[in-house]
Amino acid sequence: MLSRQIRHLLISNRALSTATSSTSGSSSDTQRPLWRKPESPFVQIPQAWVSSLETIEDQKQGLVDLHPDIFRTSPRIDILHRNLTWQSVYRNVQMTKMLTKAEMPGGGRKPWPQKKTGRAHVGSIRAPQFIRGGFANGVRGPRTWFYMLPDAVRIQGLCVALTLKHTQDDLHIVDNLQNLQNGDPKFWIDLCEARNYGYSVLFVDDADTVSGGLAEAQQALPWLNVMPVYGLNCFSLIKYDTVVLSRNALDRIEERLLGHIHRAGPMNKKYRYMDYKEKILQEAEAEEHPHMPPVV
Repeated sequence: MLSRQIRHLLISNRALSTATSSTSGSSSDTQRPLWRKPESPFVQIPQAWVSSLETIEDQKQGLVDLHPDIFRTSPRIDILHRNLTWQSVYRNVQMTKMLTKAEMPGGGRKPWPQKKTGRAHVGSIRAPQFIRGGFANGVRGPRTWFYMLPDAVRIQGLCVALTLKHTQDDLHIVDNLQNLQNGDPKFWIDLCEARNYGYSVLFVDDADTVSGGLAEAQQALPWLNVMPVYGLNCFSLIKYDTVVLSRNALDRIEERLLGHIHRAGPMNKKYRYMDYKEKILQEAEAEEHPHMPPVV
C-alpha cells in the first residue's frame, strides 16, 4: 500500500515536471514534492544539481529536492561498519579441511614397543607430534560465516552511505544514462577529469541494461561501473569515489527506501495452517492407487 502511494506521487510529480518544462521551454526548475516530508522547522531539505552527460562541461539543468530521511540521516558510522563487515564476510566459505590422525593414510602399526626402549609411548606414526602426522586442532572445512543483518540495519546503512556521499559532494544527479551519443573512452576520461569525479565512478540507473555511449565506454574503462537500483549496496557506495544517479534511479531509490522505512508490518507474509488446511487435505483427492493409497 505504501509503495503504491509513493509510486502514485512520483508519477504525478513526473507529469507535473513534464508539464512545467513544456510550458517554460528550457526551464531548469526540477523541484518536486516529497512524500512524508518532515514537518519540523529544523529539518533542512537537501538539494542537488541535475546535469547532463552529453557534454564534457557540467551544464546545470536545475535543482532537485532530496528527501531528508534518506539524504540527511544521522551519520551512524557504526551502522555503516556493520553493513560493510557483513558484506565482506557473509559470502566467504573456507574449504580447507585438515586431516586428523584417524584420516591420515598409514600409521596402523605401532612403531616401537610400549616399554623398555627409553622412548615416548607412541601408537602410530600419524600422531600429531610427528612431521607427517595428522592435525590435532586443525581447520575443519567447509566453514561459512554467513549471517543476515536485520532489515532495519541494512536500510539505515544505505541511508547513511547516501548521506555521506551527498555531504562530501560525491553524489551527482543526471537526467539520463540511456542512449548517450558519445562512446569514445577519451571523451569519458575528459568528462570525469573536468567534473572532478575521481578515480572510480559508479553509475546507477533503474533499468537492468544500459545502452549507448556509456555501455561502450564502460567496456573499455574498467573504473567505470554501471549498476541497477536493486543492486545498490553500502560496499559499492563506499568503494567508488563518485556515485552518479539518474533521475529515474533517484525516484526509485526514494520509493523503495521510504516504503521500507514507513511500512508497518514485516515483508514476509504470515502463513497460518487454518487458512490452508482445506487445500492441504484435498491435495490427494485426484490420486488413486490400488495398493498404496495416498496418506494425508
